[in-house]
Amino acid sequence: MTSAISTGSINVSKRELAKHHKISLKTVENTYEQLLTEGYIYSEEKRGYFVMPLGNDSGNRTSVSENHMPFSIYQGNLESHEYFVDFTSNQAAIKKFPFGTWAKIMRNVLSEKESLLLKTVPFREIYELREAIAKYLYGFRGIQVSPDQIIIGAGTEYLYGWLIQLLGREHIYAVEDPGYQKITKIYQANDISWEYVDVDENGMQIDKLYESAASIVHVSPGHHFPTGSIMPIARRRKLIEWAEEAYERYIIEDDYDSEFRFSHMPIPSLQSINHNHRVIYLNTFSKTLAPSIRISYMVLPRKLMERYINTMNFYSCTVSAFEQYAMAEFMNKGYFERHIHRMKKYYKEKRDRLLKVLESSALKDYVTIDEKDAGNHFLMKLHTSLSDTELKWYARESGIRLDCLSEYCVRDKESFSHTIIVNYSDLEEASFSKALQLLSEVIIT
Repeated sequence: MTSAISTGSINVSKRELAKHHKISLKTVENTYEQLLTEGYIYSEEKRGYFVMPLGNDSGNRTSVSENHMPFSIYQGNLESHEYFVDFTSNQAAIKKFPFGTWAKIMRNVLSEKESLLLKTVPFREIYELREAIAKYLYGFRGIQVSPDQIIIGAGTEYLYGWLIQLLGREHIYAVEDPGYQKITKIYQANDISWEYVDVDENGMQIDKLYESAASIVHVSPGHHFPTGSIMPIARRRKLIEWAEEAYERYIIEDDYDSEFRFSHMPIPSLQSINHNHRVIYLNTFSKTLAPSIRISYMVLPRKLMERYINTMNFYSCTVSAFEQYAMAEFMNKGYFERHIHRMKKYYKEKRDRLLKVLESSALKDYVTIDEKDAGNHFLMKLHTSLSDTELKWYARESGIRLDCLSEYCVRDKESFSHTIIVNYSDLEEASFSKALQLLSEVIIT
């Protein structure tokens, strides 16, 4: 096998290599995966495999990006492996989707809006949906905005692309570490410079933000992923002060998952307490309804909205009129709010049941649970001497797909080691129980 690996890339395909050595394709794939796990090679999508320089002890790739994209501790072909339980799936509970109500609304839209559905959607999207979102934001998050400040797009990734064009590529963008990895991938694809800023139990550390020299910051203060931390009001105000101290500083507030807070009222959003128009608010319906409903939205300060209208009005709307009218009716008739209340109850009860399963398992004395009574995931810290690489490998061999918290870190991986992220919105109790049993066989010696 070593004859097929150079300091550049694999010289032949897996199938050709298997044929040359007269071995099975599965054997070649397993060998690649082991080399990935042990850190001898790394993979780049659509490019191939590359040798990891042995002199690099940091664990990061040495030539991918000057921003040092995080190197996953396991980058094998996860999709080709069979799993009986997937802790990484964070999709909504599909069986709880209100199919009957949604079908009725779609029929209504087809019959009542037929003449409008075939017309070109305005670049600023359908007013009825923007108005419904504005009413919802005021009632649920205390955000008082005009429908004219709202932009709708087919997914938050699309909206991020628009924001980069709107704000400009000359800025340094700050991102949370640990944090949502897709953000830096989008920045890299758009040739953006960014800095990682450390996160503690109260969210992004503002003193480290000042040190970063960034002028745009992406944060998730309502429910941080993956740590689950909620930024307290004192730090929120310091973050807003940071934005107000210099020209063209902005906060991108990602409010993903904020609807699912199981006790007390939701924490006020940054947008609702900022009066100097430095906060850009983003949210999506993908988690609250279904991932296939690609409707996301952002609220722009008026100054940025004027810039958007003047410089980006050539873009077409990316969400069909049919979906927008249906979503507007779903919200205006109260179905969305009732759905949120039902799902909060459902997810809270599911979380409580899963924690009871853990309490009755052999693993209970080897685990510490960290959850902030919000969102659809909790952290399960394992008291083990196994490294995260070993833990993930053993889990995979047992049919358990999982992510470790350290995989979402770029710098201080050690502080977040031995911790599994358990996304439970789609997790069955029986599968969770079996996974705990298999993990206990590895951890308890």
